[in-house]
Amino acid sequence: MKLINKIGLIILACTSLFCGCAQEEAYLVRENDQLSFNCAEQAVDQTIQCQGAWEVDYNGNEWITVTPDSGVGSGEVEYVSIGVAYNRGAERTGTIYINFNGKGYPVTVAQGACDFAYGNLSGEGKLVQNKPAEYTLKLAYTKAYGDESVKLGCQISGAAAAGLVAEEVQYSSFQKGSGVIEYAITGTPTTVGDVTFQMTVDGAPQGTALTAQVLDPSDVALFGFPVFWDFAHYDAGTTVAEKKAALQGTQYDYSWGSSSLNPCDGSAPSTDHKFLDWNFCDVNQAYFTVSGKITQYAYGEGHAYTKGMVHNDYWLMATKVRNLEAGTKLTFEGAIGCSGSGPKVATIEYSVDGGNTWLEAAGGREYVHPWTGDKANIHLEVFTDNQYVNKDANQGVRNDKTAEDGWAKVTFPVEKGLADGWFYLRLRYSLNLRLNNTQASYAIAATGSERVKNEVKIYVAEE
Repeated sequence: MKLINKIGLIILACTSLFCGCAQEEAYLVRENDQLSFNCAEQAVDQTIQCQGAWEVDYNGNEWITVTPDSGVGSGEVEYVSIGVAYNRGAERTGTIYINFNGKGYPVTVAQGACDFAYGNLSGEGKLVQNKPAEYTLKLAYTKAYGDESVKLGCQISGAAAAGLVAEEVQYSSFQKGSGVIEYAITGTPTTVGDVTFQMTVDGAPQGTALTAQVLDPSDVALFGFPVFWDFAHYDAGTTVAEKKAALQGTQYDYSWGSSSLNPCDGSAPSTDHKFLDWNFCDVNQAYFTVSGKITQYAYGEGHAYTKGMVHNDYWLMATKVRNLEAGTKLTFEGAIGCSGSGPKVATIEYSVDGGNTWLEAAGGREYVHPWTGDKANIHLEVFTDNQYVNKDANQGVRNDKTAEDGWAKVTFPVEKGLADGWFYLRLRYSLNLRLNNTQASYAIAATGSERVKNEVKIYVAEE
């Protein structure tokens, strides 16, 4: 606010002294006779001085307020507040009068034009043929007062406009200052192609027209699940030897240490790991591997075997996915075993940004390290895997889908989506606790062994 012709207390004092000496008639002195404001609602304190009753005449200017707007002066300097309402239109000027002793003392108030404005028009969501629209138009605005109310609409055109609906709605959710109007497009598009939206406010177009696409359902279908890794291949025979023979030398070969691992050339998520092949690798490009300084790889009776994993090492699964939306529920299912000095507890984590950020899967439970007091949310406890099918080692390690066999089935929602890329899931040994532990000996030993048993799966959760 700009103050003009400020008189101040010195002038007030001089005027009072002069009047006292000359015995002039009663007077009123105001601090300013001109005030200037911008378009916002605001007020400023002003001084007046008089001896006797005074009252404000607004002269028809309802947008100007004075508080208090009447009083009885004692001859001392007093304060009033002069304010203006929010200006929704062009620049305006008004004059009010402070009436005292039969005379009106003018105060002229000027207020700048309202600079409320609409800005960029954008869209968010997805339009898919023959599916209910999930699309929102967003119109930015600035310099709002906050109590505006307007009628929103939208003109829809283009080859794929059929089936889409833009209903007129009254909008009164402005916030003071800057914000964004959100306006939902409804209906069900019936045609694949381009569609153009021109949003309107009180019938007038606002923002630059926006073009979006109605997609073919095949373009947004989730790809990459289910995936599974078969370490047992029980259908191939009844003995370990028969099962191993069926797996080895084929695309199911889990004989680690082979120089021909990683059959999908150039597709490995990381060259720091050894990768196992799986069925249909050439289609889904899915991999199973481990982290850490692994000293030994082998294939045993119905399981893949490693030696050397310690605290924070992990089994890593990776699959190429498309159109994985946030909120999609996935299920991990599998069984983990180890030797007595191997790691006991594991946490399931996943990543949608190439392993830069790991998110903990929901469904874990808090586990307290019995000797250090450290805590972790875990999804499975590992047990020894020397329980055999029908108690016969020749038939391989059993997987009864019980916790006692190291089996876990965890369903969790994906917090962040992934349009196209690698989805990583890992079982990380989240506490430095070996399976058989004592207070004197609880740290995981690098000489211990770890096993993934039978079949490991990742799939979209069943409803």
